[in-house]
Amino acid sequence: MQVLQGKNLLRIKESNQSAILRSIYYYGPISRSEIAQRLELTLPTITTNINKMLKEGLIKETFIRGKLTNTSGRRAHPLQINKEACYFGGVELKNTNWSVCITDFSGKILASAEGVCKDRKYEDFIWQIGTDFVKCVSESGKKLNDLCGIGISLPGLVDRENGILKINSRYQWVERKVCQDFAQKTGYQGKITLENNAIARGLSAQMFNWDEVENGKSFAYLVVSAGIACPLFLNTSSYRGSVVDAGEAGHMVLDPHGRLCVCGNYGCLEAYASEYAIINDCKKEMEQGRAVILKKLCLDEKEPDIADIVQAQEYGDKDVCRIVEEAIYMLGIAATNIINFAGPDIMLVDCQLFRNAANRKLFMDQTQNNLHNPAHFKYFKTNISFVDSDQFVGALGAAAVAIDEKLQIVM
Repeated sequence: MQVLQGKNLLRIKESNQSAILRSIYYYGPISRSEIAQRLELTLPTITTNINKMLKEGLIKETFIRGKLTNTSGRRAHPLQINKEACYFGGVELKNTNWSVCITDFSGKILASAEGVCKDRKYEDFIWQIGTDFVKCVSESGKKLNDLCGIGISLPGLVDRENGILKINSRYQWVERKVCQDFAQKTGYQGKITLENNAIARGLSAQMFNWDEVENGKSFAYLVVSAGIACPLFLNTSSYRGSVVDAGEAGHMVLDPHGRLCVCGNYGCLEAYASEYAIINDCKKEMEQGRAVILKKLCLDEKEPDIADIVQAQEYGDKDVCRIVEEAIYMLGIAATNIINFAGPDIMLVDCQLFRNAANRKLFMDQTQNNLHNPAHFKYFKTNISFVDSDQFVGALGAAAVAIDEKLQIVM
């Protein structure tokens, strides 16, 4: 939480309000004196802003029996966020799947929905997801314009300030005014924020799973989906968010004479280890009469998904096992490169392949074996853990983007 100093009193006041609210959000229940110490602000400044937020209902006091009183004899109660003060919406597109949710201020999901985009037409996506988002709001018991903000996350290069998707190579979407189009479809009149989905998922871990990342000064969030990204987050008092934007790890070149990637280059990680690449490799095996177990799992000529592939691997499909192991080999090399270069204290890995314990071990072994120094895990340890994600973790990440936007703007 950055505290501004200077002659612009209005900016200083707004910055202090945001920093105080963020401290309460991330560290509450927290006392006034702890906030003052953390932000290096005076108690009178803290008290003035706290009183304003209490009056507005953004925060509330937590009454703890036996809590010490201050010098005036008034009981000094810790402060925490009022989870019912604001409600938010989250929307994510991932591969051909979409998910939406409505949350309270603490990130608790009140209603959710999911579906599949049958084709890749941008207009159909906006229509479908906008329609179902409005239904989800109704199911939550709220009205659309009761929401304090909506976050939308999707893969690709985004212009967050203007709410524009600059490019998504996989979908061939270019210069799409996502926030404007979504507002027009739904009728929502509040703040809509667009973000890359890898950043949104990492922000969700930082906001709602603080116990997983609080012991590190930095953490990397490796997402394996249709593409591969690895944003890098700082856990300092002055900055929160990715310092490398989406961290396009999928276009890390591992073999300059290798496979053609969707980006036009050769040998990118994404061409070997993305969900898209793994599924395509498995489909080719099925077409050639191999991957027999996987083919049996795909009834009615259904295209395999990653869940089918992991299941076929567990059933002993040797062709699928080879494809998955080769992908994990590449992912292990990429993770090693990221650790060697950036040295994050923590790496969170969000990948459906790692629902399988054997795949997790293979990845860990591969990563450790390729580190520049065998002593790394002993003296400069990067703690690697795996995200047990469900189908709404992405939508929750998008809601986290909207909540984070609210924490920056205190009225």
